[in-house]
Amino acid sequence: MSSSTLKDTAVWNLLLKVIRFVIVVCNMMSTVTILAAVFMRYVLGSNFYGSDEIILLFAFWLYFIGAAYGSYENSHIKADLMKMYVKNMRTKDAIGLLAETLTLAVNTVVLVWSAQMLLWSLAKNPLTTSLKIPISISHSAIFLGMLLMEFYHGYYLFRNFRAYFKEGYYTEPSEGDYVSERIKEKYPNAKAPTKAQLAAQKGGK
Repeated sequence: MSSSTLKDTAVWNLLLKVIRFVIVVCNMMSTVTILAAVFMRYVLGSNFYGSDEIILLFAFWLYFIGAAYGSYENSHIKADLMKMYVKNMRTKDAIGLLAETLTLAVNTVVLVWSAQMLLWSLAKNPLTTSLKIPISISHSAIFLGMLLMEFYHGYYLFRNFRAYFKEGYYTEPSEGDYVSERIKEKYPNAKAPTKAQLAAQKGGK
């Protein structure tokens, strides 16, 4: 199945709905648990036994599934200063592809570690101190979140690689961006102007 049609499939949309549902439920449950603990302590004068373990459980799922959703949106915070200084679209997107490849590689390593940790917790079955909640529930959130991030990073990397070699670049040109004459000849439908065309546009203003 090509990446251009993957986003239109029922599986893609169902996965997004499940992710959003988990985020909403975990957010609500962690908030309700915090409010209940505060109410019991400061109004009723009693303790919510094990509330911290419940909050931590939902926080794990909220954090890692939320991170997976950030990978879907491709909205993670990036310290990308190269785009401010590199205006050649071909070069800029080549750097972007390198960064995405490294991101996927690092994510793969962490995914393997999370799988090993989950297998360990399933084998040893450690429990929380108060409520005896299996630690594997929290560890499964780490593994599933990293697995989803691997999927989305891999999808975008494949899509961008294909566009890079099919169209010359894959990002939308910003002000001042250009392509070389050679790339313009090779990809005549490229929207980005050449450096000469860019200079002519600036001279005409």
